[in-house]
Formats: sequence, C-alpha cells, structure tokens
Amino acid sequence: MSAKTAVVFGAGKIARGFIAHLLTISKFSITFVEKSDELISLLRARRRYTVHVMGAPEKNIVIEGFNVLSSEQIRSVAERVATASVVFVSIGGPNLPQIAPLIAEGFREACSRSRADPLNVILCENYFQPAQWLRQLVVSHLDSSEIEWLNGRVGIVEALVLRSSVEPTPEMRAEDPLSLKVQDMWEMPADKAAFVGEVPEVYGLVPKENFEAGLVRKLFTYNAINAVIAYVGHLKGYTLLSEAANDAEIVELARAASREAGFALCKTYGFDPHDQERFAESALAKYQKREIVDPIERNARDPVRKLSRNDRLVGPACLALACEVRPAALSSAIGAALHYDNAGDPAARNLQTMIQEKSLIGAIEAVCGIDPASELAEMIVDAYTKWQSV
Repeated sequence: MSAKTAVVFGAGKIARGFIAHLLTISKFSITFVEKSDELISLLRARRRYTVHVMGAPEKNIVIEGFNVLSSEQIRSVAERVATASVVFVSIGGPNLPQIAPLIAEGFREACSRSRADPLNVILCENYFQPAQWLRQLVVSHLDSSEIEWLNGRVGIVEALVLRSSVEPTPEMRAEDPLSLKVQDMWEMPADKAAFVGEVPEVYGLVPKENFEAGLVRKLFTYNAINAVIAYVGHLKGYTLLSEAANDAEIVELARAASREAGFALCKTYGFDPHDQERFAESALAKYQKREIVDPIERNARDPVRKLSRNDRLVGPACLALACEVRPAALSSAIGAALHYDNAGDPAARNLQTMIQEKSLIGAIEAVCGIDPASELAEMIVDAYTKWQSV
C-alpha cells in the first residue's frame, strides 16, 4: 500500500484533538467514522477545524482534507478498514460492542481480498483490557477462515492517552465550533508486543515493552490523582480542575492516595519508588496548570465506570490492601465520588438512584464490586459519611 490511510472510529475530542493531529503531522489521509448525525453534518459542512495547543500557540494546526462516514454506512466503512494502513479507536471503552460488527465487516472484506499486509488497530481508550475485549467481540462475528486471517495479520493494540483535549473558549467556538484546546503533549505509548508487522509510522506513537504494567501504573496513578481532584473538588464547590488541584487539602489527599497506590505498584510490578514518585508528581503538576481550562464536570463524568472494581480508585485501593497498605486516602476519594451528582450526567443520576434504592452499602457492592462485609467497604462508608458535612 503506497498511500498512508487511517480510519479513526470516533470524532470526539481525543479523536480530533490528538489522534488526527498526530496523523496529520505524519501525512496520513484520515477517515472519521462517527455515529452522531449532528457531528457528522458539522464535519462535512465545515471540512476543517483548528487544534489550539495550550501554552504553545505556535504549534496550533488546522486539520482538513479528512473524510467522514456514518457508522451506518456499513459497506463503505468495511472497505475503508479493509484497505487502511492503520485503524484507531476512540469511542469510550463501554461502547466497543457498538463498533465490533463494523470492524468485523472490515476484516471480512480484507480477508475476501486476500489482504497480506498486516493491519494494526490501536485503541485509545482509558479502559480495562480493551484490546482483549474487542478481539473477543470481533471474533464472535467471524467464521473460522476469517478468524484464521485475523490471528495471522491483525494486531489489536492498546495505547495510552496522555494528552488532555478540552472544549474551546466561547470566542473560539463562535469562530469554529469544531475547534479544540489541547495539552502540549505528543507521546502516545503503545503495547509493543501487540503489533503485527511494522509499527505504523505515526508521529508520537512509541512502542513500549511491559506495556500492561505501564497501563495499570498510569490508571492507578495518573487517573487516580485526577479522580481525587475531580470528586473532592466537586464537593468543595470548584468548577475547574486546576482550581481544585491547587487547593492545599486536595493536594495533600491526592499525594497520600498516590503514595498508597505507588507502594503497591512498586511492590507488584517492580517500578522504582523514586521514579514512581516523580511520575505521580508530574501528573499532579499537569493538573495544577491554570492555563489548562478543564471543567471538573468533564473529569468527573461517568462515576459508575470510574468506581468499578478495576478502575482508577477501587483498583489501586484493592491492590494496596493486597500489599498490606491501608488505603485511607483512596477510600476517602471513593467516598467523595459516591456523592457525585450532576443532573446532566445520566451515570451520576443512576448512581444516586442506586444509593437511594439499594442503600449505600448495596451501591458499593454493585458498582465497586466490593464485599459489603470487607474492611474496604467499612472504610468507604466512613469516608462517605465524613464527606456529607462538607
């Protein structure tokens, strides 16, 4: 394949503000696959948008020349996937079942064409084991010969999203409703062992050894600190993440939570303690940057997923307990998160309804996957009660 072509499932903030940015720099032709009719119409009508790099306006870029397909254009999507140089996915981990049939159709088309070139599908999802899940979902739509083709030629690769992408200012939106503000972050670490054939030549895409450990580390450090700031910041009345991240009490709790998680990560995966501390501090420093205008609402969104057993708060709390560390700070953050309520967030409303109907301990069991008779459940109930007075 001479021309470099990329299919990007999703046209949200990460897809437009990070993936498409890297692909444009790398001279790829881009096709977005999107389900929102409103977003599809806007992309097709405007045909371009601006990515504003916060703190580095000289790096701003106009993304243009892309194609847009609806997820309902099954045949067209399949043909693009079958002939793509690389496929990216950024739709939110829980939504992977929605695109599995589409991706399967693309693989079926590639198999029917006897495609010999490897094809890598790169998942930009902060989610637990999305590659394994997507492979299982896709395989369920294929026959034995197609599965054999997939196993030999397709890599399903997890990548880390380290760049924040946020809504533009009202002035930017008035000029360009598709524009975005992004962090000056350019690296996209990916699971080196999962690639099939050559790693696609995408600027910033960096294959990493021992990726699974790095993914857990990022989720239990970077995302955990973010969650502490967002949920406690919400309770204390802040609206911007950077405001909450500069609150002395929240900073102390975030550092305590990162120490609990960090000890467990170092003991379990062999990370260097000093390097782990630097990693945690770099995450906190990022969230404290006031030039990154990032609403708490965006970061706290979907508390049901973020409170699940393997995610950013409960996951490190359980790992800490397994390593004989009492996760007091992480339990405090979980208690704060269980208070999160936002009329515009269906998951938040569902969480509050669950607490009312099932009781707090019932919600902890159902949402967090925690034994209601356990020490951790008791710690979370205590923390939840303390946050009621804030």
